[in-house]
Amino acid sequence: MALWGNSDNVTSTGTVSLTYATGEVVGSGTSFATDLKVGQVLRFGIRGGGTYFGDAVIVGITSEEVLTIGSTAGLSGASIASTDFTVSELPKYTILDSSFSETLQAAPTLTNLGVKGTATTNAGVGTDIIPVVVGSLDVIVGDTMTNGAADIAVSTISATTISLGSTISAGISTGDVLTFKRYVGGNDKLVYGISTGAYNAMGVATSSYRLEGEGWVGVTTYMDTHGNLRVKKEILVAMSGITTGSIDYPTPVHNQ
Repeated sequence: MALWGNSDNVTSTGTVSLTYATGEVVGSGTSFATDLKVGQVLRFGIRGGGTYFGDAVIVGITSEEVLTIGSTAGLSGASIASTDFTVSELPKYTILDSSFSETLQAAPTLTNLGVKGTATTNAGVGTDIIPVVVGSLDVIVGDTMTNGAADIAVSTISATTISLGSTISAGISTGDVLTFKRYVGGNDKLVYGISTGAYNAMGVATSSYRLEGEGWVGVTTYMDTHGNLRVKKEILVAMSGITTGSIDYPTPVHNQ
């Protein structure tokens, strides 16, 4: 059994349910015997940008609707029922590599960075326009403003006001100190097959989120303390000829 192949994001129809105790996967509307092969990697929940449960190697195919995986160690442990999936020939060692384990996925935390502003006039309950000047403060769109027990996202910033993603439930008076927070950290890792389509005619990456090279690539995303999306990339297997399907990969956990 090869350690990896050259196909990623393989089109797979139907949904799957997993029995953790036995490793048996039962499909609905699937074509396991026709479409899949022993040794490929089943990626649970990865299709359509939904919840991603992790990866497992296919060790047996019984029929069009029944197959068996070799281990559940690369899965999150959450119940998998009527779940979308896709198939890959990614390097199998990454499934049990702790640096790419689904169990290490974590959402960013809302952190109080000590940034405060002062309301310049009153703002009544039910408004989403807050009179405060944040030009000299470290506040960006996507931060939150604390109002009562809620942390409400900042959607726009102007010279004399900020707009929020929803209305406030507690009135604000002139001179009130407003507290702002930011989502930072988090961890989202996934292995992708990167083909030559990611580069221009000169072989240069067409996006700052891509790298000059092709093959099987480990990608880590997180939010830094300034609210910027950061992407780290590591070529795990350099190779050409990788083919990819058109299935959507999941949204990184910090964007969900």
